[in-house]
Amino acid sequence: MNKVNSETKTPIRVAILGGGVAGITIASELSKYSMFDIDIIEKSSVLGGLHRSVDIGNLNYDIGAFLFTRDYGLFDFYPDIIDLYVPVNCKQVNSRLTPKGHIDKYPISIEGYIEDYGLLNFFSTCVEIIASKILYYKKDTLSSWIKYYVGNNLYNKSGLKNYIERLYGVSDENIDLQFATKRMSTIQQVCSLKSILSKIIKLKKPGYLLKNDNLNAFSNSVYQPLARPKEGFGKIYNEIIRDTLISSGVSVLTDCQVKAIRPLDKGFEIKFPDNSIKIYDKLISTIPLETIAFLLGKQLDFPIEYRALFSLFYCFNGQLGYDAPILSNFTEEAAWKRIITFSKYYGTYEGGDYFCVEVPVENSNTIDKIQLREDFESHVKHFGLFQGELKYQGDIIIQNAYPVYSRAIVDKIASAKHSFKELGIDVVGRQGEFDYISAGESIANAKKLAEKIKANYGI
Repeated sequence: MNKVNSETKTPIRVAILGGGVAGITIASELSKYSMFDIDIIEKSSVLGGLHRSVDIGNLNYDIGAFLFTRDYGLFDFYPDIIDLYVPVNCKQVNSRLTPKGHIDKYPISIEGYIEDYGLLNFFSTCVEIIASKILYYKKDTLSSWIKYYVGNNLYNKSGLKNYIERLYGVSDENIDLQFATKRMSTIQQVCSLKSILSKIIKLKKPGYLLKNDNLNAFSNSVYQPLARPKEGFGKIYNEIIRDTLISSGVSVLTDCQVKAIRPLDKGFEIKFPDNSIKIYDKLISTIPLETIAFLLGKQLDFPIEYRALFSLFYCFNGQLGYDAPILSNFTEEAAWKRIITFSKYYGTYEGGDYFCVEVPVENSNTIDKIQLREDFESHVKHFGLFQGELKYQGDIIIQNAYPVYSRAIVDKIASAKHSFKELGIDVVGRQGEFDYISAGESIANAKKLAEKIKANYGI
């Protein structure tokens, strides 16, 4: 069978805007078929999206906390890269700094809660959790949804409320409920009435009260976590994957900024900064919704909010004060969200540790970097962490890192995505779908879209 457009007998030209994992997944699947002529158009100089490493002083720092398991979707297309990933040999991957300044299991443990507030408070909290099934039965907001399962006392005292509001920069009352049901579904299982009664009656030994709230998908994985290669993400995306895509016939256009998009009767016209024009039959967008609207000469009739990610990079000689690679800030103070200690994965460098600090901030180029740095350093030292020589190495800001799930715009977001769909534009990925999903979820959605595209062309 000659796999070309049945009407024109020419290849089906596909433009994929964005070279993150979603765009790579679609290109990897469609490139198996000669009927597709594919361009990946990426404005930055590298592939991988947020999977990006920063090389400072012979050390590779990531922008974020990324761990993988052997069922990670990208390995289906590139099985040879699995052996380059580093097994994480840690008893516990995640930990948290509690509001009382203790180091506890993430997101919370019975023994940690008792250490902070005492046994009597723990028993009263268990009783309150049972009563919360009546008090918050409506579950019509994020806070009431969580309190239905964990109670008001635990939600506030554990610092979970602090963590959520720090991440999104808005009150929990203004965060859309879909966030709760999608990202924290395990709470429904672990904090059901049956589960809580079982814990109160048995109390055989301390353990997780909340095993995994899906704020991080690897807290309780049945698979051993894998970290990216020690050489950084560039080894994977900008060498192996890029070369494989090109050898499969995909055009990988990095450092390429689209100037405008014009829908045609069949397909799309894309104009580039040099005013050159290419015509495509199919357009797939993994870039922000407001960006694709702008390129179409339109403007969304509502504001879309994002939080930027300010990352601080450090080396350190001394006592860290915690054991797990990832430490999240559940206190009320300071703006930093979590610490990712790469030396826990790859070993120390010249006898010391090295790590990244994540700070969610407003989308702005005018943030006070020095103040945020001093804020972090004074905060952790106040709680007895990092006793030794803390050496600042640099920083970076990534705009539009986290979409803000305001309740006021959820329906409008859905409407905007539908309008793009009516034009024939498929949106996918965290930015394209305006959805705070993991890389694994983004790849799964991209695979589904690729299958749909193939079905539409009779494959």
